[in-house]
Amino acid sequence: MRTSKNIQHSLLMLDRGQRCLPEFAERSSTAGRSAIVDALSAANGPDQRRLVIAATIGTIGFDSVCYWRFARTGDLMTRALYVREFSAPEWPDHYIRERYIEIDPRIAFACQCEWPFIWDLGTLAQNPAGAQSSVDLVRLHSLVDDCDRAALRSGVTLALSNPRSSFQSVISFSAANASRHWITDRVVGQAYAVGLALHEFVLTHAPSLDESTPAKPITQTQRRILAALTQGLSDKEIADLLGTSAYNVDYHLRQLKRRYGAQNRVHLAYLAGCRDEWRRDGSGQRAVVRAPAAAASNAAQTSTVA
Repeated sequence: MRTSKNIQHSLLMLDRGQRCLPEFAERSSTAGRSAIVDALSAANGPDQRRLVIAATIGTIGFDSVCYWRFARTGDLMTRALYVREFSAPEWPDHYIRERYIEIDPRIAFACQCEWPFIWDLGTLAQNPAGAQSSVDLVRLHSLVDDCDRAALRSGVTLALSNPRSSFQSVISFSAANASRHWITDRVVGQAYAVGLALHEFVLTHAPSLDESTPAKPITQTQRRILAALTQGLSDKEIADLLGTSAYNVDYHLRQLKRRYGAQNRVHLAYLAGCRDEWRRDGSGQRAVVRAPAAAASNAAQTSTVA
């Protein structure tokens, strides 16, 4: 797994910092919703939520749980979010500082397969799915050693879908047990239930996790540039369409690439096509562009030739 040069790493506490959850009043259980979600929603602050998760995963046999969410194109990761609230102490900071997400076999497996990955340290060391060079193999061994020191020695990792987002979510349960053989089908099923509940809680109460880091809303000009970009217009054609200079278009494209973590204009067009929030302004109107006559003519000629 590769990460972009300007990948955005975010450490998230669900009640602290700029991205936070409001305190929720105690509510009755909602029909069809997990009791774990209700317990997390009714908890008074992060400490109580940690107790809820610790008690729940403790009955299964796990000690901690890590929740990642990231955006990627192919094997290129552009943004990674890490909910640190239920992880082992200091582990998220170290994991991100060492960029272990690039070579973590659990992440690589979850990106390729839908079934659970049951692991222990021996499994991780012998499964260099994320390692692409001898340097990566050295880093993989460092990850294994650090997991051992943090008492993260066995567990199960699950890929979780999110139909409302282009982000992919992965949740990994860990225990101090040295061998993975204690993790039976029943344990995996219970981990799935807890993982889906935590996933639902995060998606329901922290929808802003999917939003780009910049707090400023996208401008009308940027909306029109994105709309034109997804239609295949060149920088010059966009400039002619908006009645501005190519330099100004390039400036906005650089801002948009930084906002969405895109590598180039093609990648930006792809990411824009996967998202919909930029298409409407505050009044709910969709951004509409009309290709300049020259571009329309060229498109028609291309269609005729094809």
